[in-house]
Amino acid sequence: MPEIIDAHTHIFPEKVADRAVQRLGEAYDARPVRRPVLEGLVAEMDEAGVERSVFAPVSTRPGQVPSINDFALGLVEHPRIIPFGTLHPHYDDVAGEIDRLVAGGIRGVKLQPLFQGYDFEDPRTAEMFEAIGDRLVVLMHGGQEIVEIESVIPNPEALAELLMRHPRLRMIVAHLGGYAMWEGVDEHLVGADVHFDLSYTFNHARDDLIRRICSRHGWDRIVFGSDFPWQSQSEALAGLRRLDLDEETFAAVTSGNLLELLGPVA
Repeated sequence: MPEIIDAHTHIFPEKVADRAVQRLGEAYDARPVRRPVLEGLVAEMDEAGVERSVFAPVSTRPGQVPSINDFALGLVEHPRIIPFGTLHPHYDDVAGEIDRLVAGGIRGVKLQPLFQGYDFEDPRTAEMFEAIGDRLVVLMHGGQEIVEIESVIPNPEALAELLMRHPRLRMIVAHLGGYAMWEGVDEHLVGADVHFDLSYTFNHARDDLIRRICSRHGWDRIVFGSDFPWQSQSEALAGLRRLDLDEETFAAVTSGNLLELLGPVA
């Protein structure tokens, strides 16, 4: 059986977890399937049959960057967690923080522009992407939020333009390239040099639409993800299995494609 890696999960330090869940519930009407702490994620993996998970933190303010990355760096040696870090374009030493993450064995960062409070037109955002280059994988939120918003910053067309401006980026766009904006994904991102994850997609998009976009984009650029704690890993895996992929493709989506993209620890 292939190793199953969830490329998109969220947990919080014990002392802030309940407050974070309350804040996200108020903002997005989001309800966790399990308490999003390390112990809860490991229990979720055990129940679902997931060997490892990517921890994808997000800094809502520039000043949070060092402490969140301290937490991520503390998970580097955990046998079942692949920790990503966080960056914010308004942090005063983005380049230094990238150096710290890479030196500490972190292989990616999670970005969510709306939640973090910046857009792609900000010159400091462009500077951040240039500094990242190909040194870290970027896991980028794509498309709508759980609660529909009026102005989507990482919409498919904007993401396609971003990739053209910064061709060195190794990017995974979450939620099949753009949650609830899949016509735009078809038009602007399918076929581009970018990976899609499947987080919070099954049971929110039709299985035939998921299969069609993945087939057109190429299964070698698709990675499994759940968006835990907002979707259970068991639900996400059940959705993936409904697609009835051949053994080689299933192994690529559940671990091979992600590991190839991440590469060895620098």
